[in-house]
Amino acid sequence: MRNEIRQALQDYQNIFGKEVFFNSKAFSSKRLNAFSNDPIDPIEVLINNAISGINAYSRLKNSSSRNMTTDVCNLTRELRKKYFVEENAAKIVIECIAELLGYTSPTNLEQAQPMVLLASAPVGGILQFGDYDWRVIDVQSDKMLLLSENILEQRAYHPCYAGVTWEQNKLRQYLNGDFLNNFDPEDRNKIVEAKISNPDNLWYGIYGGGDTFDKIFILSIEEVDRYFGDSGDYLNKRRKKYDNGKWITDNGGWILSNEHDSVRVAKYNGLDSFWWLRSPGYSECSIAYVSTTGNIPINGDRVCIGRGGVRPALWVKL
Repeated sequence: MRNEIRQALQDYQNIFGKEVFFNSKAFSSKRLNAFSNDPIDPIEVLINNAISGINAYSRLKNSSSRNMTTDVCNLTRELRKKYFVEENAAKIVIECIAELLGYTSPTNLEQAQPMVLLASAPVGGILQFGDYDWRVIDVQSDKMLLLSENILEQRAYHPCYAGVTWEQNKLRQYLNGDFLNNFDPEDRNKIVEAKISNPDNLWYGIYGGGDTFDKIFILSIEEVDRYFGDSGDYLNKRRKKYDNGKWITDNGGWILSNEHDSVRVAKYNGLDSFWWLRSPGYSECSIAYVSTTGNIPINGDRVCIGRGGVRPALWVKL
């Protein structure tokens, strides 16, 4: 099969020219016009799905990851899930496109395994898992912590104004129910159930709830401070208040803000939006969050606000 795909790709390049591979619509149109009377060939459909459907040629050519295995495995996974392509066939066609580009040697590609994608990703790197892009925020000996790169949706932490902890709230139920079940069985099996601690709010003394065991969760104040710059503001209880046009350190403040604010900013549909944390705020009916500018209001906001952003986190096996 590999030789047939290589030959078909070479034939397309000879007929259409190399540049047409960069324009997915042009490739699909030219291919349809050139071979409209031919019987349907599974290999041609596979190539068309890879080039026109997921724009594999252009994405490999313009990749900024500098990681051959990561790029090939990401595109293989996407092709397999989007078009229900058998995994080995999806992998071969992406590898052959990479060969055509001179992206890497065939020998190195054929030795690559999909799980290398996870094992090779550095802290701070972006990878695709399931249908989303994730940022690697921690790596341990046998597992890796991922946080969604973007806000995936907006929903209330809890549907009504009530005193709830992470242990009790509806967002936790949703993430470990419907959201988790959206992953295919293969990916679900890679997600690790983790023990989640829920400390009290350090400043207001509000109860954080008991420990939970979750596959999907959202970050706490302590975790978001540790994983985005490790400023120590949380552990040292440093906070700021707004005074005369600027934020100043003050024991009566309600904000954690430092030089790492910008890296905590997250987008929803292309716009900067706030996203929930699981730590309580100034009352049992409020929850902390990361603001649109990346600082952390430790006093929180009402749990029932429907526009709260959701950035799920999960541990996956290496």
